[in-house]
Amino acid sequence: MRLKKNLVLRKVAGEYIVVPIGKLSKISPMMQVTPSTAWLWEQMKDSDFTEDSLVELVLGHFSGVDEPRARADIQGFLNLLDGNYMLDNGRPEPMLGSVEVQVPNGFKDKLGGEQGT
Repeated sequence: MRLKKNLVLRKVAGEYIVVPIGKLSKISPMMQVTPSTAWLWEQMKDSDFTEDSLVELVLGHFSGVDEPRARADIQGFLNLLDGNYMLDNGRPEPMLGSVEVQVPNGFKDKLGGEQGT
């Protein structure tokens, strides 16, 4: 899996913020992340990764973190990213836009509105 291309990490007023741009900004929120997560983000951007590869990176970079804790934190972060459509992992994005619904004649009274054409 990969991070989607239309995401940028910025440091604003001392805080790290993930900012979706373009179409992605309509379905994904801005997200504040910790400095440790910002480090991990930099490792993830422009690269394929797996949960296991991220756990290995964390264990190799941070002292005092054991494998179960690193894995739980990585799983939580990946679930957060996936839930906000920030991972390029084959999950379809929600449809955006508007639709026009034609209501058949005869339903005016049931719907309480004007008849369709």
